[in-house]
Amino acid sequence: MVSLLGGLSIFFVIYFKDLLKPFVMAVMVWYLIKTIYNYIGRIKIMGKQLPRWLRGTLAMAFIFGLVQATINLIVYNLTEIVNNWSVYKNTLGSFLLGIGESMGFANIIDSLQGQIDRLNLQEFLASTVSSLSATVGNIIIIIIYIVFLLLEEVAFSKKIDLIFPDPSKRDRIQGILNQIYESTNKYITLKTGISIITGALSYVVLIVFGIDYAFLWAFLIFLFNYIPYIGSLIATFLPAVFAIIQFGTFWSFVWVFLAIEAIQIIVGNYIEPKMMGKSLNLSPLVVVIALSFWGYVWDLLGMFLSVPITSIMLITLAQFPATRSIAILLTENGNIENILVARKDH
Repeated sequence: MVSLLGGLSIFFVIYFKDLLKPFVMAVMVWYLIKTIYNYIGRIKIMGKQLPRWLRGTLAMAFIFGLVQATINLIVYNLTEIVNNWSVYKNTLGSFLLGIGESMGFANIIDSLQGQIDRLNLQEFLASTVSSLSATVGNIIIIIIYIVFLLLEEVAFSKKIDLIFPDPSKRDRIQGILNQIYESTNKYITLKTGISIITGALSYVVLIVFGIDYAFLWAFLIFLFNYIPYIGSLIATFLPAVFAIIQFGTFWSFVWVFLAIEAIQIIVGNYIEPKMMGKSLNLSPLVVVIALSFWGYVWDLLGMFLSVPITSIMLITLAQFPATRSIAILLTENGNIENILVARKDH
């Protein structure tokens, strides 16, 4: 039975991925909105909280205003790169020529430089803008989903009461849902905070080194920090490689890479463990497998969501005796008592 359900679930997430991806993205944004909503709830005017509808509206306005401002800055940075590409191409050409002459790879360098000369960034930008335009429909769908998720909150508890009239079953289901919400919300909120810290520190370092379009690279570092293990490495390489294109020296790559990587190591090994703790308790091997699977199934979005999805699977599987052994295999140390205790408390 478990194998059948697992097979059906895999078929469902693959076959209906275009339908599911906007909804899952909406759920992730909903978690962030809920966090901001709770912070706004602490604001009191004449000893009273702001109305629920106003808190929800302000939280959504903040999130989507931030997204809009970020998109505008990214488009501006990409446009500037295209406009100045001829200068960067000449600098890169001089760097490659020097490398070729010093190492005796003149023929290979000439071929590589020919490829660079044929690179048309205008076409690349047009393709990127086209891709962004294609996502506008998804963004509208995501907004609609978020609105209905916020509206559904009010009646959801009542629906659970009606579906499960038995108090013990109702408490068990409510406990599982609460545990999923608390764990996922904690991960998304803290990971976002950690990614902001990493991106902000990287932005300062890039400004110090004089790297052009520091905001674009810092944003990519922030974004890729959600992807376990490989995300931070990819994000570190991007501004380091651009340093060669901008300055035409290999040492610029080395210093930028080392500086950004130092931030990644400090935040990843010291700050993140203190903030995140052992709340997820996922095996590193399971995280890598989940990263590969969800990346294959849902592309880049799947890589971003692999950890929270696997965490939800762990919490859910741990609640039922038939699937508890699978949950134990997903953990880092085999301990699922913290999940079960949380369920009993509810």
